[in-house]
Amino acid sequence: KEGYAMDHEGCKFSCFIRPSGFCDGYCKTHLKASSGYCAWPACYCYGVPSNIKVWDYATNKC
Repeated sequence: KEGYAMDHEGCKFSCFIRPSGFCDGYCKTHLKASSGYCAWPACYCYGVPSNIKVWDYATNKC
């Protein structure tokens, strides 16, 4: 699956002030995804395993 990475509060994980390539590494390391990029202003991940939670508009608390 794919989607936005979340922080510890369930909000989209911001990449606004992160260096280039940060989201790819973050998605691979923290979400076990195949890749990711900064879809300004948040990290978007591809190839996320089905058991890993990603941000969902329906359950958004931010």
